[in-house]
Amino acid sequence: MFDLFRSRERGVRYLLGALLLLVAASLVITLVPGYGTGWAGPGDPSILAEVGDHRITVQEVRKVIQRELKGSMPEGMAGVYIPSVVQQLVALRATALQAERLGFRVSDAELAEIVKGLFPQLWPGGTFVGKEAYAQVLASQNMSIPEFEEALRTQALQARLDILALEGVIVTPQEVEDAFRRQNEAIKVQTAGITAAAARNKVTVTDAEIAAFFEQNKSGYRVPEKRSFLIFPIEESQIGASIRVPEEQLRQMYVQQQDRFRTEERVRARHILIKTIDKPENEIPALEKKAQDLLKQLRSGADFAELARKNSEDPGSASRGGDLDWITRGQTVPEFEKAAFSLKPKEISDIVKTQYGFHIIQVLEHQQARLRPFEEVREELAAEARRAQVYDRMQRLADQIRAALVRSREEAEKIARENGITPVRSENVGPGDPVQEIGINEQFNAAVQGLPVNGVTPVIQVAPDKLVVAQVSAIIPARQAELKEVLAQVREAVIARKAAELANKIASEMEAKVKAGATDLAQLARELGLEVKTTDFLTRAASIEGYGPATQIEEAFQKEPGAVVGPVRIAGGGAFVVKVLEKRPADMTQFPAQKAQILEDLKRQRARDRSELLRAGIVEELTRKKKIKIYEDNIKRLVAAYSG
Repeated sequence: MFDLFRSRERGVRYLLGALLLLVAASLVITLVPGYGTGWAGPGDPSILAEVGDHRITVQEVRKVIQRELKGSMPEGMAGVYIPSVVQQLVALRATALQAERLGFRVSDAELAEIVKGLFPQLWPGGTFVGKEAYAQVLASQNMSIPEFEEALRTQALQARLDILALEGVIVTPQEVEDAFRRQNEAIKVQTAGITAAAARNKVTVTDAEIAAFFEQNKSGYRVPEKRSFLIFPIEESQIGASIRVPEEQLRQMYVQQQDRFRTEERVRARHILIKTIDKPENEIPALEKKAQDLLKQLRSGADFAELARKNSEDPGSASRGGDLDWITRGQTVPEFEKAAFSLKPKEISDIVKTQYGFHIIQVLEHQQARLRPFEEVREELAAEARRAQVYDRMQRLADQIRAALVRSREEAEKIARENGITPVRSENVGPGDPVQEIGINEQFNAAVQGLPVNGVTPVIQVAPDKLVVAQVSAIIPARQAELKEVLAQVREAVIARKAAELANKIASEMEAKVKAGATDLAQLARELGLEVKTTDFLTRAASIEGYGPATQIEEAFQKEPGAVVGPVRIAGGGAFVVKVLEKRPADMTQFPAQKAQILEDLKRQRARDRSELLRAGIVEELTRKKKIKIYEDNIKRLVAAYSG
């Protein structure tokens, strides 16, 4: 996308190499906010960290949480997630700062190319639609243009260092072969085990157990805060319907844009293809005969679409009855084009031979090159003209309603009625609930978070053709749940706990028996009530039915048939053992075909490892030079806010 291999002076490479060596010598460093910094915090509690001149703020981290977690922090995760977000932002900014020190830059032209690649819809026909549309696209992700472009520059600078890390990776032929063997060797195993899910059928719960569990864990069951809203939806269809575009303006648009409405000569065709490509030479006569037989059926009145669905070997059109839609000159191979453009509508061709095989073509329509008349495109032009005006009118009206709503609900409702807008009420909306006229929208959730009763949101775009303004009409505070309100949740929690306890108890008995020398899995299963299964051949990338990835039984790949491995404990409760039944070595005849991909995968993995080391070293070095400052007290305050 941009020139990552520019400015590779020898000094830059030497400096990168030195950084990697520095990191390799200090692997004990852990990239955690606050390590070794001792910074108590700035006067401004909104600043969580500083990297050079850049400040990482509470608002920036909140936006990450809003985008990644929809604004809702899982219980107990704030103390882990928020420091991790700060850590990642620090590493990203630090790497970009180091890249700039090494002379890397991302020009405005390069940045524009990156944005164009990400949002091609903003360049229809190669022309930029404008900043307003660009801002609308980013607003749906709760980002402004400056925020987005700064983040994009930072990531682009980091990518340039990553490319240099990839350049220095060396992988030997033996390492590639060893990786192929590991990826493709397989084992067949017998499994016996118990999971918490399987143990659920063996447990029962009483009302007394449910009540006791609820009492012990009551603080974990709460009815969340709920809010009610008065919402003013401003939609393009409503506002656009009131816009009248003068006939003179439409005709002027038509004259200025006539080239848009010129169409080349074209045919709408369908075909049946009997492929000869990649077929043995001695099969060609039989394939041609099949095509001739199909042509005879068509000339006798057979249904073209039905024959195409059953016989055509063109994967792109067969399921559509052979329909190729409209074709212009130059889109197909010469033999096909010549036949298609010489046919009359509804006429069926003779057999047409091309490099792909034998075709039977039928033209459904044939249009000569022409200029579409004004009457034909009038409504299209009118819709475009209305669309060009409607957004500004929507924005002005939304701003007007919002300003009135801040002063008086009655005034806002009056303006809405005068413009054909009907406000709606959305009552008792909890976290994650859809909001009437809005649905589930991250930007709306962020806007109403923390608003008091009668608080008014900014104007929010909730769809490409819809703006809303909302007022908080009521807040029902969060409260302690009663057992009857969360009975199903509590019952499920008790069942899950008892199932896990039973699965772990059986797993311990299984472990004792295997240590005592038990190798007959069928007998072990009978004694402990386990499930026994025999797998197909498994590679390390496969999954063991009921137990998860085969990487859990790496030891089994090293053992000979007859060996028992395990028990392997399962997250959530339970365990399983495996008995190796057969081993199958990698098929080395497939090695040449996979060699290049394996080499690329190994290089990329090592490049990722080197990049992580490089970033860790950069952060450590900049921290030592006091270019990075992390404010632990402010991070703790943010964690406490989300925890509360």
